[in-house]
Amino acid sequence: MAPLAIQVIPMPHDVLVRNLEVKDLPGVSAIHMSAFPSSALTQLGIEAVRRNYEWLLLGPHEVVAFGAFTQGKTVGFCFGGRFHRAMSGFMRTNLLFLTWRVFTHPWLVANPIFRERLTEGMRILKRFAKPKSYVQYAPASFESSFGILAIAVHPQYQGLNVGKLLMKESEANARRRGFRKMSLTVHPDNHQAITFYERLDWKKFSKNGMWEGMMRKSLDC
Repeated sequence: MAPLAIQVIPMPHDVLVRNLEVKDLPGVSAIHMSAFPSSALTQLGIEAVRRNYEWLLLGPHEVVAFGAFTQGKTVGFCFGGRFHRAMSGFMRTNLLFLTWRVFTHPWLVANPIFRERLTEGMRILKRFAKPKSYVQYAPASFESSFGILAIAVHPQYQGLNVGKLLMKESEANARRRGFRKMSLTVHPDNHQAITFYERLDWKKFSKNGMWEGMMRKSLDC
């Protein structure tokens, strides 16, 4: 399907938001590396990052992926929708590559963030070790939630409303698809991101009186 041009705004240069394609993933990966320099995925290198977003874009998901572009350069992206085995599927699909990366970069295991994510990923992968047919998604209903799995803006373009534009377009798409709520998870210590979401009317969602990073937004209005 041909990419759909959605909106152009002046920012200091015109910014175009459109659907992402596979050819855009190198730019998406570069933004991830710049925006999340300490993440476990970044530690694995840019090819691992690209493979991750390729899985999110092409895997058995109900994905809505937008990119923000200015003068031919990717400056932001947002992956939303409903995702099936986002982490375990990526790890299983790229198991040989990821094993090679860890084997040739053993110092990664000394990184506490990487070690924590690796342990989590292996636990999830073990849970889904036996091949299973992927689920077929039912139409959006009151109980289903449109999730924001990943959003990032290149550091040079942060504070220029690129992230807001991407979130607004994702929200509009969720409404068009019949969703009545959205959800995302943010690290509780990421105060900048939390403030950004709260300005867009996202609310913290607590379980058993404790908030662990889940946020939701109602689309009923």
